[in-house]
Amino acid sequence: MSYAVMVEDSMSLESAAHPKVDALIQWFTEHGGQLSDAVQIAFNDSRGFHMRAVRPLQSPVVVTCPLKLTLSCLNLDPEQKHVLFVDSRLQPCQGKIPDHILTYLLLIEQRNKGKESPWHAYIACLPGAESMTTPLWFDDEDMAFLAGTSLAPAAKERKSLYYQQWEQALGIMKDAGVALADEVDFESLLWAATIFTSRAFISTHILPDHETVPLLFPIVDILNHSVSAKVEWEFQPLASFSLKLLEGDTFTAGQELFNNYAPKQNDELLLGYGFCLEHNPIEQFPLKLAFPPMLQEYAEAMGLFKPERVPFGMSTDFLEKNPNTEQHFLRAKDHPFGRYDNCVPFFRGIPPYIVHFFFIQTLLSRELELQDINVQRPGARITLQVLTLLHQAMTQRSQTLPLSFSQEPQNDKQKYAKIYRDGQAKIVHSIRLELQSAIDRIRAPTDQTLPKRGVLFTTDQAIAALTAELPISKSQYFNTGIKKHNLIDESLIWTLLLVTLVAHSLTHKEGPIAAWLCTLYTQHPLPSLEDGIEDADTYTFVDENIGDFCSCEDVLEMLDGVGEKFARVGDDKPALLSEPMENLGVRVIMWAMKVVEREVLPILNDGVVCKCLYMTPWLSGADEDEGDGWMYQE
Repeated sequence: MSYAVMVEDSMSLESAAHPKVDALIQWFTEHGGQLSDAVQIAFNDSRGFHMRAVRPLQSPVVVTCPLKLTLSCLNLDPEQKHVLFVDSRLQPCQGKIPDHILTYLLLIEQRNKGKESPWHAYIACLPGAESMTTPLWFDDEDMAFLAGTSLAPAAKERKSLYYQQWEQALGIMKDAGVALADEVDFESLLWAATIFTSRAFISTHILPDHETVPLLFPIVDILNHSVSAKVEWEFQPLASFSLKLLEGDTFTAGQELFNNYAPKQNDELLLGYGFCLEHNPIEQFPLKLAFPPMLQEYAEAMGLFKPERVPFGMSTDFLEKNPNTEQHFLRAKDHPFGRYDNCVPFFRGIPPYIVHFFFIQTLLSRELELQDINVQRPGARITLQVLTLLHQAMTQRSQTLPLSFSQEPQNDKQKYAKIYRDGQAKIVHSIRLELQSAIDRIRAPTDQTLPKRGVLFTTDQAIAALTAELPISKSQYFNTGIKKHNLIDESLIWTLLLVTLVAHSLTHKEGPIAAWLCTLYTQHPLPSLEDGIEDADTYTFVDENIGDFCSCEDVLEMLDGVGEKFARVGDDKPALLSEPMENLGVRVIMWAMKVVEREVLPILNDGVVCKCLYMTPWLSGADEDEGDGWMYQE
């Protein structure tokens, strides 16, 4: 398969006979190969050697290559009776050098033998190193076009591995006295490796009882690739491989003929073959994510790798695979493979393993017990935290792969690399925007009104909307306190605001503020003094300065009095108190700190990360999630 870009409309390209073609066809047919007289092998600089129609095909079979003409490491084994045995200097290295490297060395040896090689006519038509366009042949300027993609490290890793294997093979050959060691430089090994990755077929069907090895099939491998070509591969075990073109009767003279190597993503095409498809319909964005040891231990202890513990109605197939080595793929909307099953629409482009990873992380951070949640529909707060974590991850990944790339390609390597990186960028940015849109749907309105649904407040929005419900004399206090202490710590501001709102709601139980706090009460009961205080600095600041944020100077003393005199009134609303208690002031501060720790999330807002709190008003007789249709909107 050549490295030319796979373009269907090739009629405008000038192709001509090549002096090497006659020798190739003569060698091929004299040794049992069959080539239809309705096709010809042509050559041009853009597409290299390729196949064209002379006229419509009467038979779908265009070429049949006997197993005897194949080239592989099997040619070194005299026990392999179905392939050509060659007397090679590499024989002593069998079993010492890995088979795939031995195969590359055999191809190099046969190339160096020139006309003395039985495959000379075939090897003479193979592309040279100067036309190779896989990332193994990229220089630094070419590699710049792969920056931020998964293919950049993969290409470097593969090239480094080849280098190690080349050095090891040289050492083995020298120890065995094989003179070929002096003829094999690293570029030669890369050339042979590229020939095999781009042109070889696996032996599974033609040698069904043998361990799978790559085989070069002369002339069969000369056709370029098209995902729309209708072909059939016919293997006769231990005998031959025939290529059938199923719409041959529609071909016209001069039309290029294509093989179809099955749909492939652009990373595989570029790394293996050296080209990419613009607008590749099956393109996906690969991800790898391993569990940190602590998270792994927590998940195993909680039984979170059991199928019934996989949330959002997702497929559990990923549980059967090794999560630390398996690759997972983001899928944009309208992908031909479909998207992933998930009851939350904005998670459907993300592989279940990745969603499950952040679900587990959310459970750990919130210190939740599984019996306290509905795993299939965990509710708005858990879903929002998973959404936030995923959005953060996609945002970070998007920043390493911007949508726009200022450099213009100067050669084919850069052209194909840019096609690949642009396609990857579109996918990850589309997923990021999909998650961003879900977050935007629940942002608090900008007009400072309190809606009748769950919303995501920034500190500024919450202060404006919620303190607006306080008497004018009280609403000004909070902002005055922020200015007095020059506060910029959003977590501290949230803690102060919650204490202030609770203090007001305990004396104004029928106001809207009480309704907005009720759902937090259901999620977070008052802590006991024995729970202790982890953040002493925050507690001390609130304890000493809360009076600067409320109209009541002795806020904590007032709360203590409310707690001691508390009497439950017939009311179906959730409440912070259920019975009289002492030290309510201290416990309210502890409660506010716990809510901030568990519920406040970092959200990107107009390019700036803000700490936001999801709040929803309590409605009599309604479940907290009843108004959270935003999670299930298509």
